[in-house]
Amino acid sequence: MEPKKSIYHRAGEWGFPFGLYLSCAAAASIFADWFVPLNFIFIVLLLGTPIVVYYFQRRKFIEDDGFTEYAGLWMLGIMLFILGTVVASLVVFLILQYGRPGFIYEQAQAAVDLYSKMPQMQDSEMLQVIKRAIDEKMLPTPIETVFNAFWFITFAGSLLSALTALAAQRPLRRPGRPT
Repeated sequence: MEPKKSIYHRAGEWGFPFGLYLSCAAAASIFADWFVPLNFIFIVLLLGTPIVVYYFQRRKFIEDDGFTEYAGLWMLGIMLFILGTVVASLVVFLILQYGRPGFIYEQAQAAVDLYSKMPQMQDSEMLQVIKRAIDEKMLPTPIETVFNAFWFITFAGSLLSALTALAAQRPLRRPGRPT
């Protein structure tokens, strides 16, 4: 019989596939303005994230015969998000640096174009700030964007993992026993 693996070992094994999942979601978001159906794919992947995290947590709970504590499942989710976001950050950085180097400025210009068409926004301070940021090249670089996204995703993932860990900890069904 194979010894049971720790949550950290499991997070290490499952972090890379989870990172590929997050990378696909990020790439769909980045290229959605070029190919509109990617918006739908992005939304499906985004809404599927809690299900994927729950799947990994539940899998670990079952592997441990229902004896994984809530804190362990939560830590598994946190580690999945940290490791997965490292993988996704590398992919997103490569896309923003080499695949679409002007993406951040394109999005800011699209916001300016949209707000300029809205009568209530034409004289707004926000529109002027965005225009100034574009003109003076003050928007974040790809690496700054990736680091900000890394911290946001790992923090939000920690909160999400806390919720999915509750669901993953439901009692196991035993054959021959009423539930």
